[in-house]
Amino acid sequence: MKLLAQFLRIKGINKIVEKRSGFLSPEKKKTDYLGMGLGMGVAMGASLGMLMDNIGFGIAIGTALGVAIGTAMNQRNKKE
Repeated sequence: MKLLAQFLRIKGINKIVEKRSGFLSPEKKKTDYLGMGLGMGVAMGASLGMLMDNIGFGIAIGTALGVAIGTAMNQRNKKE
């Protein structure tokens, strides 16, 4: 019975969110991949920098790659 109550509560929240999502423009609903790419790039660059014993260089390389990947994903998302 508790599971059914939780399910119904979740369904109610989803309806409220769907009604309120009309405030956002279609452009705002799309995901911005630049931040996600940057975060992953910094994390991977830091681990790569630790392996090379030069963490500053690794973070710089990871940041550059993350921005490039995030921008490419944004461009691909705009085409769709």
